[in-house]
Parts: sequence; structure tokens; C-alpha cells
Amino acid sequence: MVIFLIILFTIAMLVFSVSNDIFLGYGLTISLLLFSLVGLKRNKSIKDLFSLYIAESKRSLPIIYILLLISILISTWLSCGTIPAIVYYSLKYINPNLFILFCFIITSITSFLIGTSFGTVSAIGIPLIIIAQSSNLNLNLVGGAIISGAYFGDRCSPLSSSLLLLCNLTNVELFSYVKKVFFYGIIPTIICILFYFYFSIKNPLISVDYSLTNDLFNYFNINLLLLIPALIVILLSLKKVPITKSITISVISAIIISLAIQKTNFFDLLKYMIFGYTANSSLSDIIKGGGILSMLKTCYIIIISCCLTGFFDGLNIFAGFENYLHKFNLNRTKRFLITLFLGLVIAAIGCSQTIAFILTIEILRNTYEHYNNDDMAMEFSDSAIVTSALVPWCIAALIPTAVLNISNFKFIPYAIFLYIIPLCHLCYCIYLDYFKNTFYKLFSKKILNK
Repeated sequence: MVIFLIILFTIAMLVFSVSNDIFLGYGLTISLLLFSLVGLKRNKSIKDLFSLYIAESKRSLPIIYILLLISILISTWLSCGTIPAIVYYSLKYINPNLFILFCFIITSITSFLIGTSFGTVSAIGIPLIIIAQSSNLNLNLVGGAIISGAYFGDRCSPLSSSLLLLCNLTNVELFSYVKKVFFYGIIPTIICILFYFYFSIKNPLISVDYSLTNDLFNYFNINLLLLIPALIVILLSLKKVPITKSITISVISAIIISLAIQKTNFFDLLKYMIFGYTANSSLSDIIKGGGILSMLKTCYIIIISCCLTGFFDGLNIFAGFENYLHKFNLNRTKRFLITLFLGLVIAAIGCSQTIAFILTIEILRNTYEHYNNDDMAMEFSDSAIVTSALVPWCIAALIPTAVLNISNFKFIPYAIFLYIIPLCHLCYCIYLDYFKNTFYKLFSKKILNK
């Protein structure tokens, strides 16, 4: 009961922090202290808890390393002209009346090709958000379309680390499952395209200042060579090179281009990597960002989140819930609703997409004992994997919004893919449970009457 009350209090604190623009680290730290008191009451010593938190903090290091690499990537790409070049070529060839739709489609294709939502947001999302900013579009609308596209690949790309882990946990053959999840995603994707087509018509790039292309061309010496750092990330990801290596190689190439083509001073470049890049021209309002310091608050949140996750795992908090579920005869609809709800709760208190679907699978695995592995994997794929990004303080939402420099909750209404996937799956479950037999009987009667 105490655990349940602390969970409710934690979620209430985080919702309050988000709605009042208060640093999320405060609420998460208070939550960790409260859960630590529960641990002490369960005969865990301060040393035990401290050791647990140190171990979990170490587990956060790979995520933090990627995040810091992305912050350096952004500043070096801005400095060498990669992001300005993408903006320049996009402005020349994009259809301004379909910009929002373009944001969703191009990020969906990129995320499917490279299999990483964070890499997609960094490589493609930032130029798109800069274009939106220059034309006074709603940045949360554009961010929602970008993040929707980024998580398209997270769900169905054979290169996605989330999908690879899901297949491993559910004993599913990767490429046969990719075909299935891609097929079942056709209807939700079409719905997203229709929504973003509507948003595009209602929000065209009519106010874009096309003199921006001239300013970019003159200031950054725009040419195709500036696209090399972005191509490196995409090509190496296609070759299944780990994202940390591909980003590192891309950063090195960006540094070389910045020094050789943009004639950037080396010490200025170091300053950009730490403090972020700002163009010394009329472009300074839109061509800016990156830098290690810009990500420090997000890194702190990630460390505290991993400590919370370790606490839940170490004290086996949800074991009673698993036993409780076995008392009920759940149909497919109710089971999926429980999976959906539990995935959101774990994402909300554990702040991690990976932990959300791992713990959800471990807790509910036995309730899916009559499902084949593909169907079981689909249940988790259409719940915990995509819905984690709907939790503003979860890493799945926190990092993309930090990279795009948009609100970590105002984008949610426009991130249609993230909730149309579970809604479509729920409709499918309702059909199987309540309407399939009725339709079958009606169809059979018609045949017999003929």
C-alpha cells in the first residue's frame, strides 16, 4: 500500500513539475529518497541501497555517453555546416504546402533505415525544426511529427535495438516478425499520413523567409561536401555499426570539415562543443544549439531514473501484481489494456523505455502462456515500446525534446503515431473478443441461405 501511495505521489509530483516548467530532477530525487526509506524498512541497509544505486548509475553511463556524443554532434554539425546544408537543400526542394507530412515521412524512412530514434532526431529532426522556427510554425506540432516518425523505425526496423531486444526476450525470429509488425502497422501509418496531411494544409510554410537560403549559402559556403557527416551516420547505421561509433566518426569528419572548409578556429570549436554553437550573424536566432552543458540536466535525470529502476528490480516490487493477475480469466482486450497501463506506469516511475517493456514482459509473461510468441511480442511492441515516449519525463521523450529544444509535453497531442498504434491494436483485440464470432455467424448464414 505504501509503495502504491509513493508511486501516485511520484507521478503527481512529476506531472506538477512538467505543467509548471520545474526541473524534473527535483521530483525524481524526492521520489528516490521516499523509496529508499521503504527499502530501509524492508531491512535493506544504507550500504546495500548505496551499492545498488552505484551499480544502477553505472548502467546509465552508456545512455549518458550517447547523449553527450549527440550534444557534441549537434554543435560540430552546426559549425561545419552540415545542418545548415540540410536546411538549405530542404528549403529548395520541399513542398511548403506539405511540410508537416514531409517531417513525418522523411523521419519514418530515416528511422527505418538506421534503426535509431535518437539518431534520426539528431540527423534529420534538427534541420526540420530550424525550418519550422524560421517560418513561425508551431514547433510542438512539427516536433510531434518528427518524433512520431522517429519511433516508426524504433518499432519495426530490423536495426532497432528495442526491436532486437524484444525479439530476444520473446524468442521471435527477427525478420519474420519485422514483416508481421510492418504489415500490422500499415493502417496506423495511413491514419498518421492523413492527419499530417491535414495539419500540413492547415499549417503551410507560407511565412518562410526564403532569403534564409541565400544567408545560409553565403555564411556556410554550402556545398555537397557538408553533407558527409550526416551520410556517415546513415551509411554506418545501415552497416549495423553501433551508434556510438558512427556518431564518433561523424564528429571527427565534422571537425575536419569545420577546420578545412569553414576555417573555424580550433579553440572556438572546442568552445562550441562545451557551450553550444551560435552563428555570428543574422542567423544567430535559428542556427544555434548543442554543447555538453546543454545536456547536463538531462544526464542527471537519467542517472536518478536508473537508480529508481534498480530499486524496483532489486526489491521485486511488482511480484504481488503478477500473482494477483493469475486469479482472473482475462480476454485479449483486458489483457492488452493491462499491458498498456502497466507499460505506462513503469515508464512513468522508471523513466526508461527499455525498462518499461522489459519489466512489463517479465511481469506479464505467464499471462500470455496461451499466445504464440509473435502475438505476445506484438502486444508489447504496440504498448510499452511506443507509449513510453508519451511520458514527458521518460528518457524516450526527454532526449528527443531536449535535442529539438521543444516542450517535453506540448508535442504529445501531435505525436499521433505513438497513440494511434495502441488504439488500433485495442480495436483489433475488441474485434477478436466481441465481434469476430458474430461476423462469422452472419457470414455463414448468408452462405447457407444462398
